[in-house]
Amino acid sequence: MYLCKNTIKMNCTRLFCFLCVFLFAKTPLFCQEEKSISTAFPFLILNSDAISAGKGEVGVASSPDVFSQRVNASKYIFLPTSSAVAINYMPFTHRAVRDVFLGGITFYKKRIRDAFGANFSYFSIGDVNLTQDIGQQSYMLGTFKPTELSLEGSYSLQLSQSFAMGVTSRFLSSQLSIPSQGKSVARALAFDIAGYFYSQEHFISSLLYRYTWGFQLSNVGTKVKYDDLGRSFYLPTQLKLGAGFLLQTDSYNEWELSIEAQKYLVPTPNEQGVPDKDIIEALITSFYDAPNGFREEFHEINWAVGLEYKYNQSFFLRSGFFYQHKDKGDRKFLSIGAGFAFNNWQMDVAYPFSFSTYNNPFNTFKINLIYRFGQQ
Repeated sequence: MYLCKNTIKMNCTRLFCFLCVFLFAKTPLFCQEEKSISTAFPFLILNSDAISAGKGEVGVASSPDVFSQRVNASKYIFLPTSSAVAINYMPFTHRAVRDVFLGGITFYKKRIRDAFGANFSYFSIGDVNLTQDIGQQSYMLGTFKPTELSLEGSYSLQLSQSFAMGVTSRFLSSQLSIPSQGKSVARALAFDIAGYFYSQEHFISSLLYRYTWGFQLSNVGTKVKYDDLGRSFYLPTQLKLGAGFLLQTDSYNEWELSIEAQKYLVPTPNEQGVPDKDIIEALITSFYDAPNGFREEFHEINWAVGLEYKYNQSFFLRSGFFYQHKDKGDRKFLSIGAGFAFNNWQMDVAYPFSFSTYNNPFNTFKINLIYRFGQQ
């Protein structure tokens, strides 16, 4: 039979979903305006950890936990348990697409002055049906599963009684193209560097308190080229700065307040598009390259604040608020979360309530399950 026309087409809903979410958003959300920054592998900044998500996505200076690998690996040094393993899961909830999710598994091992961590994260964008048009008829060719994943390891070292630093290396793989059409997999290497200060115990009358601060420079690496789009994308490099205050009113009750600022260290688009710069130049100029000057640079800073209540290290209540300017992604949400620990097990859940002007499909619940192996 003579093929007068041969095309491969995707389900329109899924095509719109993963092109917007994966390729054209500064954050893992839908683009709001031209000045939203496009990055590769935006799933790296999707927060699927229910502990952090329940506190407005703070994490760089909050209390250490097993999921510190992604937000600040140096926090592992100050954990009371010698090792733990955990899984986390976040589904994508939308009426048209139901099989998209982000999941991961994390492990750490702590020694006297150092710690090792590892994480594997997998982002499935669901099944995309492929069809072939021959004449007036369409034939089913099969199903394609776009995916992105990361495999990472970290090393942290205690430099003083209250301060530690950590480095993380990360291998990234993305398969968003149809396998039969040219290059279907994009790969990249990235690294993080982080520091964390966890003060000694202090007292106000009979109240015990600590203070913390931390920083993280994350996802520093080479640009990624998607051949189908004809250009390269920067990785979602971020600088995070944060501080925290922990107050223990008695041997059972503890409160923690954390605040965090986040900024993307990638070029801001101008009238000609996204400037082509090397990694170092992009990191430096990202602090002053916005077309509208300091005002726009300030708008590129995301803010988060989180509060956590702990009862006897067995029951946890969390809440937080996250703010991103409307021209830079428009993520605004109030989050709530809870956790329960029994023996060596802990389960946590979180849910955000969005105040954005659009429907964010990643405003969905997160759930963790943690198992601790023992005390050091």
